[in-house]
Amino acid sequence: MDSKKPAVPRFASFKPKAEVSTESTSRSDDQRNYDRKGDDGHAERPGLGTHCKNHSKPHSHHTRHDRWRSGSPDRRPPRQIAAPAEDPLYVVDKRGDPLIVRYGSNDRSKVPAYRRSGSGRVLGGQGRLRLTHDGSKEIFSLGDRLGEGMSAFRDRALLSRASRKKTQVFRLRPGSDQEQPQISQDEVDFIPLSGQHHHHSPEPKEDIYAISGDEDPNYRSIKGKAKPRDFVDSDLESADTSDSEAAGDLDSSHPVRHRSIELSRRVKEHPEDIEAWLELVDIQGDLLSLNADARQDMADDEVKGLASMKVALLEEALPHFKDKPDRERLFLTLMREGSRVWSSKALAKRWAEVNFNDCSFALWKAHLNHELSNMATFAYGRLKQIHVERLRLLTQRVSSTVLLLRLCDELVYTFLRTTFFIRDAGYSELAVAAWQALLELTFAHPAEEGDTNPADVMSSFQDFWESEVPRIGEQGAQGWRKFVEAEEMADLPEGKTDTVAQPPETRDVYKAWAAVETQRSRNAALPARTLDEGTEDDPFRVVMFADLEPLLPWLPSAVADIAQYKASLLNAFLLFCRLPLPSDSTRGGRIYDMSHDPFFYHDSKNLNKTNSSPHGDTEGGKKQPPRFTDPGQKFAASADTIFSGSDWFQFFRNDTSAESDLALAVAMQLSTEFGYEPIAEYSMSLARSKKPAAVRKTAKALLKKWPNNTLLYNAYAVAEWRNGNSDVARSVLSSATAQNLPNKERLWATWAWLEFEGGDMQTALARCIAASQSDQPSGVDTVATYSQLMKAKQTLSTRHGFLLSSGNIQQAALFAEIASLLEYTAPFAGSTAATASRQGDIQTAMTSIHVFTSEAAARGHGSSIHVERYLQFAAHLLYLHAIRGAFQPRYLRNQTEKFITLFPTNTIFLSLFAWADTSILINDPVRTLLHTHVLTKTNDHISGRLFAIGHEMHVGSVHSVRTAFERSLDSDACRSNVGLWLSYVRFCARHKKELGGGGSSSSSNDSNSAKVKDVFYRALGACPWSKWLAMEAFTTLVREMESSELRAVWNTMVAKGIRVCVDLEEFGEQWRKRVSGHNG
Repeated sequence: MDSKKPAVPRFASFKPKAEVSTESTSRSDDQRNYDRKGDDGHAERPGLGTHCKNHSKPHSHHTRHDRWRSGSPDRRPPRQIAAPAEDPLYVVDKRGDPLIVRYGSNDRSKVPAYRRSGSGRVLGGQGRLRLTHDGSKEIFSLGDRLGEGMSAFRDRALLSRASRKKTQVFRLRPGSDQEQPQISQDEVDFIPLSGQHHHHSPEPKEDIYAISGDEDPNYRSIKGKAKPRDFVDSDLESADTSDSEAAGDLDSSHPVRHRSIELSRRVKEHPEDIEAWLELVDIQGDLLSLNADARQDMADDEVKGLASMKVALLEEALPHFKDKPDRERLFLTLMREGSRVWSSKALAKRWAEVNFNDCSFALWKAHLNHELSNMATFAYGRLKQIHVERLRLLTQRVSSTVLLLRLCDELVYTFLRTTFFIRDAGYSELAVAAWQALLELTFAHPAEEGDTNPADVMSSFQDFWESEVPRIGEQGAQGWRKFVEAEEMADLPEGKTDTVAQPPETRDVYKAWAAVETQRSRNAALPARTLDEGTEDDPFRVVMFADLEPLLPWLPSAVADIAQYKASLLNAFLLFCRLPLPSDSTRGGRIYDMSHDPFFYHDSKNLNKTNSSPHGDTEGGKKQPPRFTDPGQKFAASADTIFSGSDWFQFFRNDTSAESDLALAVAMQLSTEFGYEPIAEYSMSLARSKKPAAVRKTAKALLKKWPNNTLLYNAYAVAEWRNGNSDVARSVLSSATAQNLPNKERLWATWAWLEFEGGDMQTALARCIAASQSDQPSGVDTVATYSQLMKAKQTLSTRHGFLLSSGNIQQAALFAEIASLLEYTAPFAGSTAATASRQGDIQTAMTSIHVFTSEAAARGHGSSIHVERYLQFAAHLLYLHAIRGAFQPRYLRNQTEKFITLFPTNTIFLSLFAWADTSILINDPVRTLLHTHVLTKTNDHISGRLFAIGHEMHVGSVHSVRTAFERSLDSDACRSNVGLWLSYVRFCARHKKELGGGGSSSSSNDSNSAKVKDVFYRALGACPWSKWLAMEAFTTLVREMESSELRAVWNTMVAKGIRVCVDLEEFGEQWRKRVSGHNG
């Protein structure tokens, strides 16, 4: 009958179904022996199929390959066994060893034994090729000595493809419904990879529409066209799938879920517990992350869903609270989360329900941030009025309440916020004039002004201002007090002429207008006088008293003379001039928090000036130094940083702006003319940063005014040493230590450090011992004996322990610093001859440092700025130790990681950790550290975000840099920072081709330009008050924007009230006439 069956046509596109047959039991012994070769540990030869390797076992199972081979002899296809091939001389490995990524190094059993010629050098190798050890791993290193250079595996570009490729891990799937057979001792190492089927189990019938585990869909299947997919064995399960299932099966024993259950029970039983409500809201994000994958960022829908959950909880909590402070805390959190899910109209409606004349400062600030970032309703005049009304309200409260210090801080913050807003909108003259007026009212008010009526005081000040005599910050300024006391008015300054802006040679009218507008805006950085030329064309150039009066908060002299208020006001002025804070007393206060505020942070605009080269080796084989000048630096001010040279982190940047010149003039006048001593040291450091050669003149003027100021002598000595005048510095310190000055231990500590910095270990040790002596003679020996060393150790330990227990953390940290340097230089005690060694006992020194830090933290000083400054000294000690000889990178990383745990936003510690990183893993330890310690909810600061972006610029790709930008701008710490948006726009414009995929066609160029413009419009919507952000359309993006788009940006600037110095309409007409004249 078989012969009568019609023949089935065969087509090349049709895949015949595999015939299934039973296993034959008549197999030859040779065949059985051949099948058993898989058990002896040898790999199968090419050309042989995989098959079962456990036929000799009593309970062996069969795969479908075995079943295919077990058909009858007439149906079994002839089996051809390939002849054994000779072992090739080499193997081309196209896949690589995936375990390299896991363990961070090659399999040592497969690496030939390199012959060494001494000190780890490879025999026959060229250059600096060595074999070193990083822990238990033997790796190649490129350096002259241990610790210098970087591993040959350090180049992350070699592993970048593996890091970007999404891999899938598989596990063996256990048989849950079957009994596990007993495994004998000789089968311990055997892992069956076949299906768990019994030997004689019948074969199930195949469904013609089903898809087998390892085949593409049958052409008759309803599943449709086959899709590309990875092979998954029937006995393996995806690790991702099992992990996600396991995550979904988490029970209440998980700490986060357990805490969530406790909080839910707490708010039901005690709905008046506001802390429980707020913690329950915060923990929702942790609950969501339990079921999420390993990615750090959530999708937009996940963010909105999480915010909706929090909003529901907050709205449920609000009716239970009647007290105003508690309701404001909940409402503030509600508005922050609601901004992610509500429409702009709904959000505005909720804000309209608040009475801002009777609300907390935090709620007013949140509302102001909302109004500033709302492009649809933004208008310069309306937002300025919001600032002015708050200033008036705070002025009234200060005059009629006893809570002066808190309200004064709020007043200073509001004034700073107002002047920042005015200047960023283009009205720089008004903002600077407001600061000059407030500084005159605070530091130079007349002596008899105490009980005078406020109207009379402002009338007197109006006469001073309208007279146009030199004001504070200007050359020849004597102050309001001298003006009132003088019988004759002082001579007026001569008129000035602004630099004439010349348009560039270009045919683009928008580009030419932008150049002229930029130059005119720079000329208008400071207020002008009526005698200056060119002021008649611009009414905003001359600031009259009527313009200032709404902005000036008048305070009684009893309030204006409070030392804390003066310090806060001066710190705020330095922030306005884009300079770092000098004061120690501001840590933890509202003024210190200003440096964290994204509205005031300025250094983010310099991100595009970052050196993008990684930490590698120089041409001479030496390891490159850390990046001392990267933007976004944040650390405590000390003599070591404010007078630093090119070989350490610098407190001041090379700033030539008009604001920095104004700040220097104000600081010098306050310290020399107006008798404000706390700013003297800062004045010298700022003067040295701008003109290093003139530091002697500045120091002479300041020391003449304040001859008993120990910090001035200390600062002058360090400044001369860093300028290369070591003999002058020693002379200054010798003279100062011989005088009867307070706190001379500071001078001895500085002297010891400078000698150590110069490499003279014996003299440094002698100066440390002199600092421990009670009489402290100036003529000390340069050689220390062992008896002096032991006595100094005991004295220093006793003194800093006593000071720490008494709460004097500043002096305790000073003596601990001397003790640590003493421990480091102790091996040089008793030595009279010069030694070639420049390294001391770093282990003992770091032990003493950690002991003191632990004791300080136990006494509640763990976050003190004095402890931070002390750890910066320790970091500098570690760095100098590392560059002067052999060192262990892992030790340096471990020490700096401990510092970061205490001060996660300190960029000195972060930079040294990145510099010492020699890891070859794809998971960058620096990224891990940033994610776990720095970019957390409690420590999220703009300086940490800038460091993360800068790190990606050094070691990552343009896509990872863009991701870092996006994460930063999505955080509350950076969302409203103008400088960061500027850097992001410029970065996208510079790398638009790489970010867009690298295409060169016109459609690709249009697509890339559209993406850059999209980032620009996002930036404009987030910071609509910034003139310079809008000007990016006419400078950086002028080639990307259409003429109609540029015109629309200019119209928006005018409509929103942004200051424009040059009218585009008039300039365009003159430009067209000029161009036509040249063509004619």
